[in-house]
Amino acid sequence: MPTPRKHSRPTVATIAHDLGISPATVSYALNDKPGVSAAMRERVLEHARATGWTPHSGAQALRRGRSGNIGLVLVRDPEEVSREPFYSAVTAGIESAISAHGFELLLRFVRGGPDEEVEVFRTWAHQRRVDGVVLLDLAEHDHRPATLESLAMDFAVIGHYVGPEDFVKVMTAEADDARTVVDHIVERGYDGCIQLTGPSEFAHERRRLELLQELCAGHGIPHTHSSGTYTIEAGSRAFDAADRTLSARPAVIASSDLIALGALRAAVARGIEVPSELGVVSWDDSLIAEVTVPAITALSRRPFDMGRTAGDLLARRLDGQVAAGTALQNPPATLVPRRSTTAD
Repeated sequence: MPTPRKHSRPTVATIAHDLGISPATVSYALNDKPGVSAAMRERVLEHARATGWTPHSGAQALRRGRSGNIGLVLVRDPEEVSREPFYSAVTAGIESAISAHGFELLLRFVRGGPDEEVEVFRTWAHQRRVDGVVLLDLAEHDHRPATLESLAMDFAVIGHYVGPEDFVKVMTAEADDARTVVDHIVERGYDGCIQLTGPSEFAHERRRLELLQELCAGHGIPHTHSSGTYTIEAGSRAFDAADRTLSARPAVIASSDLIALGALRAAVARGIEVPSELGVVSWDDSLIAEVTVPAITALSRRPFDMGRTAGDLLARRLDGQVAAGTALQNPPATLVPRRSTTAD
């Protein structure tokens, strides 16, 4: 048997050349197809192992009638996402899970809203670019699931979407998290709630708003709110526009760490003492919340794990390992108390 030669990337053709046989014979042997003897098959496999040959994922996907890709569209400014830890962590979690199943992540940014996102889905389906997608930030009457159903494309949802389509989802513990946040500010002696949310069209933001309104009413403390984008600037503007006279010592509950940071900066710029005169809590924890001065109390919702669970669930759905309709519950978040609500 000839001494195996190390190629930069061994292929069927290089193996055939080394062994002095046809590429078809090598292909049959590597793919366990009839037409070659057991001895020849073992000879080819041994040479492939010695040269470090690995199957081409794209060719394998084509043979399976799949692209080998899972898509994710973010309706965001890419620069904004680069500063937004939550979406970065979710994306990393998705990629980590699907790569373990042999899939690649195809990421696309759009700025034209859900309609432009749907056009991306249509293009992907027409070109057979992806086998499934992960959906984020669903609206109450979101038309994306029905579109994906019509395109015969599998998808996973992160959130509480309920619809007739075939999909898998990872649900978030919004009710438990809302209770944790409100109980914390009440225990710390804050007597009002200034809620700063992300875009109001998102179903999870409306759900958070309804939950906090109900919980604050149950504790007998006033509540007000304002919505905007997930940016520091939006947090500052929302805090400036909020009615800070609703109580003697209110607390801000912000839907993201960047919104919370914006509110905190606006408060400090106006000479408001944090935490003695105002508390600040973020619905998302990150390094930003940890290193800000004062550090921001936040909910550790483990977005990486959230994305990883969704990616794994979708990959297993595509491999036929789980049924459509399978739903997993993300565990309730852990509150991380910091100086923005406590002087301890």
